[in-house]
Amino acid sequence: MARVTLRAAFHRVVRAWNDHVQAGTLRPQTAESYISTIERLIRYAAALDLNRLDDITDQVGQTFIDAPGHNRQGQLVTVPADSTRRLRKSAVDALFAEARQLGLTTKAPLLDLPSIPRSACRPAGVLTDQDIDVLRFHSERGMPQTRHATVLGLLLSGLHTSEIGYTSPTDLDLGHTRVWACGAARITARYCSLDDEWTRNVLRLRAGFVRDRTGQDGLHTLATTADAPAYRRQASVCTAFGEIARASGTRPGGRSATPRDVTSWLAAKTLDESGQIANVALRLGLSSLDGAARLADYQWRTPTSAGDA
Repeated sequence: MARVTLRAAFHRVVRAWNDHVQAGTLRPQTAESYISTIERLIRYAAALDLNRLDDITDQVGQTFIDAPGHNRQGQLVTVPADSTRRLRKSAVDALFAEARQLGLTTKAPLLDLPSIPRSACRPAGVLTDQDIDVLRFHSERGMPQTRHATVLGLLLSGLHTSEIGYTSPTDLDLGHTRVWACGAARITARYCSLDDEWTRNVLRLRAGFVRDRTGQDGLHTLATTADAPAYRRQASVCTAFGEIARASGTRPGGRSATPRDVTSWLAAKTLDESGQIANVALRLGLSSLDGAARLADYQWRTPTSAGDA
């Protein structure tokens, strides 16, 4: 086992991960991010002249987790964010867990290393209708070439960031004022209504622009690169929205707006118009009414008092 190279083990593990994806026990986005991270580990180990799987010790793993890297703009980051460090640790853990299952090693580096703390989950900011109008205005720069208005329009229609990267011109059904949302992990595929004229207009313009540049084969997406892996598509969508939020200065709760804030605004709007939490869940593709209620900031269950117990 000690003679198994890191690269050979990686190829065996990738095949196993792909099997898990096909079986529905591993999310495609997770597999893709693990693969990308382990490819970086292989390059990092090669720079240290380490070629065997069992060369990855606690010390090597820790230095890889803490190693400098580059952000999406290509800028050097000397101290990686905790989220990046957690991903690296999770990928290395997953590599060795699968390798042990395949009989390639008995080692479990990083097992005894301290966990990387998570930041407290930020609550969704409360956006107003005026905030939404400001976001619309600042997303329109350079239309129809820019994808920013498309990202915002799809968010306002009920799509999640994991779905927007897959939306193509053929998913638009402007005749029936709706767009197809492909679904994702724990999100059901569905049609989302295109309620407002602004969203219909920006999506129509963007679809025409994409078709003019790429042809009519329908293989191209509206907001991302069609052949990019899932995690990069989602990251690209989030980055585009972040640029809109910064340009607009929209800061609910004193912080920059996030895609989840828009989803929460839509959930509250849908609840207000329909009076039904079920309609919120259907609009957003959620199987949990509790999750839909949380997004809409609605307490739909009456707390049980101590006297009722």
